[in-house]
Amino acid sequence: MSAPGVVLTGVIALLALLTVAGLLARRVMRRRLAERELLERIERLSWLARGRLARGLAGDSRIPLAVRLIPPLLMLYLLMPFDIIPDFIPVLGQLDDVIVLFIGVVALLRFVPRGVLEERLFALEQAAREGR
Repeated sequence: MSAPGVVLTGVIALLALLTVAGLLARRVMRRRLAERELLERIERLSWLARGRLARGLAGDSRIPLAVRLIPPLLMLYLLMPFDIIPDFIPVLGQLDDVIVLFIGVVALLRFVPRGVLEERLFALEQAAREGR
């Protein structure tokens, strides 16, 4: 497979994993109305806006450094060729990626100050309404 084909396949797999992790996080946190509302708002964002949200959270100094490192570390883990379970093993190879992503999403929702997350979400939603 050519290099662009590998990259495209990786991006598609990453988007699918992000969707599954978001659905799993939503299911686990369904008892908490506030977290569920935040997840629903994040799910309504475009993929580009979700990337901007992750980048913005990673660079926000109001968030503890350990928590700010979660998005880049998740991306690094998902993009590196080595996994806990190799990806060529059907189903199980992708399951470890989903589990790691799920843990990262839950950690972000728990440890990012709610005000910071809502502020960033509001700005992204406003930009989407204005067509930016």
